[in-house]
Amino acid sequence: MDMFKKNKRIFARIGFKIFLFSILTASTFLLAGCKLSSSKQVLESPQLMNQNSAEIKIVYTNDIHTYIDNVEEDGSGLRLSNIAAMVEDMRQAGENVVLVDAGDEIEGTIYGSYDQGVSVIRLMNAAGFQLATLGNHEFDYGISQLFTLTDEANYPFITCNFHSLEGEDPFVGIKVFDIGEHTIAFIGITTPETITNSTPSFFQDSSGNFIYSIDGTDSPQDLYDSVQKAIDSVIDNVDYVIALGHLGVDQTALDAGIGSINVIENTSGLDAFIDGHSHTVMDENYITDLNGNKVDLTQTGCYLTKVGIMTIKEDGTISTELVDTYDGVDSKVAELENRLVSDVKESLGKKIARLDSNLYATSPDNDKQFPVCNQEMNMGDFTADSIYWYFNMNRQIDCDVVLQNGGDLKANIAAGDVTEQDTYNVEPFGDQICLVQATGQQIKDALEMGASLVGVWDNTWDGPAENGGFMQVAGIQYTIDSTVESSVETDSDGMFTGVNGTYRVKDIKVYNRETNQYDDLDLETTYTVGGSNYILQEFGNGMSMFKGCSMILNYAGEDRNLLSDYINSFSTQDDYPEISTMNSPLNVYSHYQIDYENMYGAGRISIFGTD
Repeated sequence: MDMFKKNKRIFARIGFKIFLFSILTASTFLLAGCKLSSSKQVLESPQLMNQNSAEIKIVYTNDIHTYIDNVEEDGSGLRLSNIAAMVEDMRQAGENVVLVDAGDEIEGTIYGSYDQGVSVIRLMNAAGFQLATLGNHEFDYGISQLFTLTDEANYPFITCNFHSLEGEDPFVGIKVFDIGEHTIAFIGITTPETITNSTPSFFQDSSGNFIYSIDGTDSPQDLYDSVQKAIDSVIDNVDYVIALGHLGVDQTALDAGIGSINVIENTSGLDAFIDGHSHTVMDENYITDLNGNKVDLTQTGCYLTKVGIMTIKEDGTISTELVDTYDGVDSKVAELENRLVSDVKESLGKKIARLDSNLYATSPDNDKQFPVCNQEMNMGDFTADSIYWYFNMNRQIDCDVVLQNGGDLKANIAAGDVTEQDTYNVEPFGDQICLVQATGQQIKDALEMGASLVGVWDNTWDGPAENGGFMQVAGIQYTIDSTVESSVETDSDGMFTGVNGTYRVKDIKVYNRETNQYDDLDLETTYTVGGSNYILQEFGNGMSMFKGCSMILNYAGEDRNLLSDYINSFSTQDDYPEISTMNSPLNVYSHYQIDYENMYGAGRISIFGTD
């Protein structure tokens, strides 16, 4: 750290000592989880820590995504019980320690969707977390449930750029810790992608008017201004300012100007940035801010595969390290973890079928990458087929096309015994399925928007860029020409407005159940389209082309329940459904494309112009 800057802060702090003492004393109860009035911008919380250590340790996680049972057979990976033990051991050794999280705690596996995040919050309470910021997936169960969960937490959530348009902001933007001889301000930042990557209707009233906003949605400058305002409000009264953000460094965010690197480069005063969202492993990545100072940017990856330890040394320098194992276990936290795992496995762990071949949503070589978000995968075919089967064969309601956004598919299913828990892991959001009427043009526009990143290389993980709106399909086939540059246009909220150029998507054909052939898509014809409310009614991933579509059937059931029903429709062997291409009930439709044994699906989506 620049020593002049550090000394200036220390001198300023001396002048405020008596004032701060009165404020900090009055806020002692906040450490126990009491909520601060939303009218206040800074949450101040004294921490009576070890005075014999001049260093400060900030232990941090990000993108836990409810992976609470994450230790691999080789011993790698962590549980919350390991992290709790690590922090306690550090404190017993005389270290000054704060435990924080950079968002996306409560959604991702069955352990979150099981009770909409309540058990995970209680686990984090037990582990001793002291602070978190709001990730985009904190909103996945709705605003009301978000408030329920943050009230359940014994630690505050902070975000400087999430606002109510109808009154006081529901969360403060800053929390101040008094640690040993130093004062640290944490600034919470939430990705502006939240409104489109979560469910847009959650942020609206019953008339469709937005009642919440996130700075950076309209313009990246709004995000920079929001963060800079937060920094300026505390910088003269504290020793260190650290961003606790959920922005990421993926190519999409950086191109939009709303990644953590963009924020650092367009603000001044941060000493470090603990990041999340892009699931990137970053250790001591120094970025130059607006004034030419170096800011330490770090992120642990995801799923508790690593935990970060940031050290603020006595001379003011900052270093970070990432740890992927810890032998210690907090017995009380472990007891809660084991109880939750046992409860879930008891209710959902019973065998329901047998699977002949692996179904893939993630890469077989890297389970942190999701090719289901940029190309056809057999898991995409399988889940889309479950909706197609449900309407056409189970309910006998005409469904021409199914659109299944790849971002909803979160896990593979391995060959062998299949349980209800597997279906929950694949589709943890529990999205409701609906059936609407849409024109061929609307279908083409949805496919085009979903294909906008195909062929783009994401350097952050040295792999193809992923788009949660990439469309896996049933009852339709199409081709993507990635040599054609995407010309999809969106508004300031990320919602589709049109295509200003040549479409990348072409050769779109719809399966005709009467002739058993694939016919060319007619842009003027109205088709029946099945899929999730998230896409077809709430316009998630920016799919606003479906606004105004007539609803045929709403709330048909949760996607994972329809998936289970489809599994149960396969012909049985030894009293259990045997999942294979040959046994699918959809084989009654001749020439319908099915190949569950092929990892890359049945050839419903063709892509050229990429390796």
